[in-house]
Amino acid sequence: RPDVITFNTVLAALAKSADVENRDGKEKIVGEAAAQKAVELLDSIENSNVQPNQYNHGKNRGLTHIEPDEISYNTTISALANASKNCSSGVHLAVDAENLMTRMKKRGIEPSSYTFNSVMLVWGRSSGGLQSAQRAEALLRSMANPTIVSWTTVMNAYALADSARKVESLLNELEQQATEQNDHHLCNSIVLYNTVLHSLGRSSDDDAPTRSEALLQRLERGSSYHPKPDFISYRLVLTALEHCKHPDKALRARSVLDRFLQSMKKQNILPPLLQDNIQEAFNSVLTACAYTPSNASVHFRHEAARILVETFRDMNSYDWPGNGEDGNTKRNNGSIQESYTLFIQGCSHLLGSSPCERQVLITSAFRECCRKGLLNLVIWDKFCKFVPLEIIRSTLEDHLGYNIDHTFETVTVRFEDLPQKWSERSTS
Repeated sequence: RPDVITFNTVLAALAKSADVENRDGKEKIVGEAAAQKAVELLDSIENSNVQPNQYNHGKNRGLTHIEPDEISYNTTISALANASKNCSSGVHLAVDAENLMTRMKKRGIEPSSYTFNSVMLVWGRSSGGLQSAQRAEALLRSMANPTIVSWTTVMNAYALADSARKVESLLNELEQQATEQNDHHLCNSIVLYNTVLHSLGRSSDDDAPTRSEALLQRLERGSSYHPKPDFISYRLVLTALEHCKHPDKALRARSVLDRFLQSMKKQNILPPLLQDNIQEAFNSVLTACAYTPSNASVHFRHEAARILVETFRDMNSYDWPGNGEDGNTKRNNGSIQESYTLFIQGCSHLLGSSPCERQVLITSAFRECCRKGLLNLVIWDKFCKFVPLEIIRSTLEDHLGYNIDHTFETVTVRFEDLPQKWSERSTS
């Protein structure tokens, strides 16, 4: 005969089923259905309307009474939290989660911090905007002893509601508590600060990247109350800079990259552990350069062009793990291909007044890309778009040994007709 452990096991399976990736929309339906089944099963346990034959291979043994415990409620709330990840409008899931916590209290089961955090998580993921974030904060304020997870959960809710300044005010409040209580551990979590940096990276505020840099610098200076920034901290600030419209963003992004690499060196963190993050950091700087605003001053455009070339050169000469003579590494090839795409895009955008230099740089990058077997359709199309016909022909024939038909006035070579070895390591 099933007992509460049996049903908690079924609830856990449903919670896991609700945690699915959303690729084509079907997972949203599957996730919500699993969460709904978990709620219905808990309802049946509460109402003692459980028929064991439904869960016991058809053996009819009548009705039984099972009391749900804290695990029953927490697991069901977790199912709602998992389903809310892929739900475009999950306010109803958040309402259900909070109602479950109310029902816990009525049965004399005191919600734990895990319970509160799970309910606040559903509100944060509910796509309900500022009102949902405020509801999550109200639950935070009702907790006797909120944890760091409690604070970061509410901060994430405000981040998703594009309220970075509110996230910063919550951090200031927590730091003030740490000072007043002389508790060095209260704010000594880098996850807390990375949550704030994440909110600034998502923010629509024009000065959000500047505030992000200021917070990073504060962490770099260090204190007994602040943790040191980790690689995620630097990556979040770089992401904020690459997407902003500031004319000097290339200079600032390069400064963050240099400090990131120096920090990893000081901490003796070996590149194999972070090579994909380092690659993405280089790409963030290349992106900042390639998308420097067109209305930036001549000075900033020249600086962006200089940083573009230097960063691309430094990336290729970096001591990557497993870097052999053929240029093969264990890095993500898709990210490396993105580097070439961004470099060609940046050369076209920033070197319009220097066509000869632009052609030399783009052609050199293209040849290197082909030699490494990383050519893809995007890189080929950009090469053909930004380089004159005669340069394309000479590059294919003189430098890469590929013959094309000179009887045509345009390049007739299709990407799929190019040597396969030029794309043998391509991911797309």
